[in-house]
Amino acid sequence: MRTDRRAGVAAVMAVGVALALTACSDDGEVTDDVATTTAPTAADRLEQAHTTLTDAGSVHMVLEGINLPESAVILKAEGSGTMEPPAFDGTITAKVGGVQADVPTIATDEKLYVKLPFSPIFIETTPEELNVPDPARLFAMEDGLADLLTMTESAEFGEQSRAGEEILLQITGTVPGDAVVDLLHVGDREQDFDIAYGLVEENWEVRTVRITGPFYPPDDATYEVTIDQYGEPVTVTAP
Repeated sequence: MRTDRRAGVAAVMAVGVALALTACSDDGEVTDDVATTTAPTAADRLEQAHTTLTDAGSVHMVLEGINLPESAVILKAEGSGTMEPPAFDGTITAKVGGVQADVPTIATDEKLYVKLPFSPIFIETTPEELNVPDPARLFAMEDGLADLLTMTESAEFGEQSRAGEEILLQITGTVPGDAVVDLLHVGDREQDFDIAYGLVEENWEVRTVRITGPFYPPDDATYEVTIDQYGEPVTVTAP
């Protein structure tokens, strides 16, 4: 009986040792049966924000220039739009004949409809004819503002800040000059631009996008975009 009891204890100890060796490596680190997680990177968060933005289908945007030179034509744009197809309905603040004016603008099907100062009706034109950016492109799923999120290089986490009731997480990086010039129709294609995003941590909506760089060389300038009203119904039709 005593011999059998000792044999049983020895067997239990052997099983315990085997389990311990399975759970731990030679340096004492847990290797099995313990889940390991990797914290999301700044690039991961930008990818989440890209998905959230493109899934929305429609948003409201405000684009505003900061520290712009006298030669700047587009000072501000505000309106709502759809992403598929890209379309915009709002107001552009621009210099028309050297005079600052708020110009009601509709952009759809690669055409612009603008109501210039002292004009009672919309006039059909194109971005190329006016030498201005196409505001509908800001909303496009491809080659639009959303694409900057996925092409941002050297993305890094920044500070947290409060905007009203929301907590924004800043992510900074750089984007190619080609992408910026194609989007805003101004700037130096040969140089990168600094970019800073403000992401809402609760749902990873992009709330702000701040682009700084050689928009009007040799001096730097900044354009900031504020995005809200994700997914609210928007209908854009030609006048």
